Amino acid sequence: SKLGVTNTYAAQLLLGQAKLTPGTASKHKEALPELPSDDLQAMQDDFPMRSFDDDILKEPHVYRTYEAITHYGKAIKSIINEQCGDGIMSAIDFYLDVGTTTGKQGEKRVVITFNGKFLPFIEQKAEDNG
Repeated sequence: SKLGVTNTYAAQLLLGQAKLTPGTASKHKEALPELPSDDLQAMQDDFPMRSFDDDILKEPHVYRTYEAITHYGKAIKSIINEQCGDGIMSAIDFYLDVGTTTGKQGEKRVVITFNGKFLPFIEQKAEDNG
């Protein structure tokens, strides 16, 4: 929270999957004073690698998350279409937050929130294809 970004975005910064902006860099240095200045500068200068290694799906937690999305994917798509129309959720204009809550029996539960801009599909009219 010291950075002013979501917890998953902060993790992406440290994993080289997001670009550090100058405005957030000073907050980052305060939150992690042991981070070398060269690394902090590289996080601002380098373009992030936003792909993933296929081996990541072998990691149990990542695979269970993938499994949940594939299991509920059709229902998620149907609800998005019903509530928003024909289109998709952006992964560019997108926020992701991971947190926890307590269940009815006192157990720790994981909460993952996807918050993406809805992008409607367009009718591809020849006259608009300039």
